[in-house]
Amino acid sequence: MHQVSLSIQNLHLHGIANNSSEDQINKIVTDTASPNDIPMLARISEYVYYHAEQNPNTEALVFKNQRFSYQQFATITKKLSCALIASGITKGDRVAMLGTPQPEFMLLLIAAADVGAIWMGMHPRYQMREFSHVVDLARPRLIFAFEEIEGRSYAEELNTLNETYDCIEEMILFSESQTGSNVTDGVLFDSFIERATEVNESDWHATRDQVKTDDPAVIIFTSGTTGQPKGAMNSHFGLIHGAHTERRHWPGEHIRVLQNMPINHIANIGMMSSYCLVSGGTLVFQNRFDPGELLELIEREKITFWLQSPVQFHLTSAHKNFKSAKLDSLQYMIWGGGPMPQHLVEQLNSLDAHLATAYGMTELTAYVTYSDIGESPEVLANSIGKPEKSYDLRLMKSDGNLASVGEEGEVQARGRWIMRGYFNQPEATQEAYTEDGWFQTGDIATLLEDGSWRLVGRTKEMYKSGGFNIYPREIEIVMEEHPAVALSAVLGVSDPVYDEVGYAFVQPVAGASIEEDELKSWCRDKLANYKIPKYFEVLTALPTLPIGKIDKQMLRKKLDT
Repeated sequence: MHQVSLSIQNLHLHGIANNSSEDQINKIVTDTASPNDIPMLARISEYVYYHAEQNPNTEALVFKNQRFSYQQFATITKKLSCALIASGITKGDRVAMLGTPQPEFMLLLIAAADVGAIWMGMHPRYQMREFSHVVDLARPRLIFAFEEIEGRSYAEELNTLNETYDCIEEMILFSESQTGSNVTDGVLFDSFIERATEVNESDWHATRDQVKTDDPAVIIFTSGTTGQPKGAMNSHFGLIHGAHTERRHWPGEHIRVLQNMPINHIANIGMMSSYCLVSGGTLVFQNRFDPGELLELIEREKITFWLQSPVQFHLTSAHKNFKSAKLDSLQYMIWGGGPMPQHLVEQLNSLDAHLATAYGMTELTAYVTYSDIGESPEVLANSIGKPEKSYDLRLMKSDGNLASVGEEGEVQARGRWIMRGYFNQPEATQEAYTEDGWFQTGDIATLLEDGSWRLVGRTKEMYKSGGFNIYPREIEIVMEEHPAVALSAVLGVSDPVYDEVGYAFVQPVAGASIEEDELKSWCRDKLANYKIPKYFEVLTALPTLPIGKIDKQMLRKKLDT
């Protein structure tokens, strides 16, 4: 049994007092750097050292009572990097972490990337089957883990992984518990970080110099909504280039980003953390999504940049404290992956902040479409913005021709910023690209007259009804325009006459009720008759994935039982 302590606290050198007053927080925000000319550096980790030199006292990481300046961030990153080198980690080795959005995640990710290792996150909601899948595929040499998260012990899973996979050399544990560990042969983080003294300055520099900008920095596993998750390798260049592109679209002052997305998701690593780090801003962590706590955090920490999924915005705006919360610090409220219902956009539009929508995915590393600042709620609710002009993007129809205005096509992309491939899956990588080298996202969009794209569904979600191709997202958008509908999800189910028909799940707005006949009538007025679902089922709440998207696999299982 080992005595365990949370050593990140021990490395916290001289941060702001834990009981910072509102006046102190206001001073922190106004002192935050807001540089305009930030260079394109070779590695994502270099931005820690760059901002530590330019603005050493600017806050970098905030979590509850922990506050780290960029100088402290750089100091700890270097120690962690040296400890990894001393542990035998070399370029290309995988380093895994089981945890939540908090400083340990960002410190370890940057330290691993700094020495050329490839970092990968494991979500606390994983079950043994999922842990085994990602470890078997990526073969990490080290696993850093919180042994207990929100009352759930992971000792059994960690021991099983350690016994099953010979690639794992050490389990390094974070924990606030003083009662000991149940992980067999677990290494305390205290012991791990002490190894930094074994590495001299020249060896540290030599190791870092071997890391190139196109090398993978992270492996991010796809959400697995249509099959087993694949490990996309995202490069330093992709993360950095994406962050600079975001900065052009969303410039801000005293950038303070609310970070509550899962550590194994591109929205966290790419769209939020990399954007904030490159900008020299402050990451304010919420280790689990909670609407009430989120509103308090925005107010207390003067959050300027709030990016969430549409589902999370819905849950937060429905919270009893939303209307009374002081959210005047916000500069941007952004959602990605698909449009939100117009009534929700209009509700958010009452706040004094820029509303924006964008589209990206794990394999793309970054957002590739952006709405214009100042767009109307109608446009924001019905599009994913316009394609980024500096990127090679196209909408390709199934007949091999580019989509024209009003036509649907698959979103395809080409560029250096895209993933370096799926780790250890060459066949899946090859299948993901067209013969002429374009990545196939599987997302179907319509080209609108103003140049914007409207996401209508996925190729793998499409079903055929009476010979017609049906894209569920088009139907979901129509249903979510109903004032009593908060969320919807449409699946294709077998039918003896039409081959397949639609089955719609609907979540009403809080306090509202809606009947099947009313939904059918609503759809009949707005959709061709062959697109109208045959079945409707109203649920109190639709199941969601950790990122906040609707879990259609869970709904499919519900239909199959």
